[in-house]
Amino acid sequence: RREFLSRISSTVSIVMLPSVPVNALDEETPFHSAAYGQEEYTNSIIASRDTNISPKEVYDTISSEYLKEALDAALKERGGRGAAGPRALDVGAGAGVSTEVLYKLGYHRIDALDWSGSAWQRYVVDDPTGYCPPGVTFYELDDERYLDQWRMNYYEGVNNFKQQQQAGGLLFDVIVFNFAVNESKAKLFARELLDKSHGRLLAPINTMNDYWLKQTYKVMDSDGNALWSAADVGAWSVQFQPDVTQETCSGVWCAPFNGFQKKK
Repeated sequence: RREFLSRISSTVSIVMLPSVPVNALDEETPFHSAAYGQEEYTNSIIASRDTNISPKEVYDTISSEYLKEALDAALKERGGRGAAGPRALDVGAGAGVSTEVLYKLGYHRIDALDWSGSAWQRYVVDDPTGYCPPGVTFYELDDERYLDQWRMNYYEGVNNFKQQQQAGGLLFDVIVFNFAVNESKAKLFARELLDKSHGRLLAPINTMNDYWLKQTYKVMDSDGNALWSAADVGAWSVQFQPDVTQETCSGVWCAPFNGFQKKK
């Protein structure tokens, strides 16, 4: 396992932090969640009614070479960190552990989102050791509502689709999903939101469509092509909470038991 891990080494409220000058992003106090460091190998830990801290294998995978390659490419192409530095999308950020992993990797511009903000509030906002710098923005949104908002910002006022596609200002170098998704959703986010030259998406994808009991971890490029996959990471068999936005989601993690209201 050591060898493997070293190798892969409805009212919706939105919580947003203000913009920040370019040079401030390089000197900011780093992001920290009080949940960081609680993760354990092969075991999930309850962070709130709606959120688990994933097994440590998940965070080892986020730290894999595939995502580091995207970071290196972003730094080389844009020549620095700051406001033009590497950008990550953390989907299902929960208590912020995955956000801190991404931040420590070097992604200091992060959109973190989760339909439930309770774990983020507990470990990042309310805990005296937690801190969210201006380069990190939390959205209390599910991924479908976030995508709607992102599209509005991305295409607003642009008549020429190709021109906007080439602009790339709002595209992400890395996207990480922290809950199970169907392959069609992973490909949609990869093709639409990733940087076209080097972007990478990491997601636990259902082994069969709408089958929420087993996933395969996959890394995709911006065309939705799989570059790497694994059904097991070390001693952990890949299995995540289901995608609450899907009609086939059932059980305690899904509506109506968890209070989630699907977009109409």
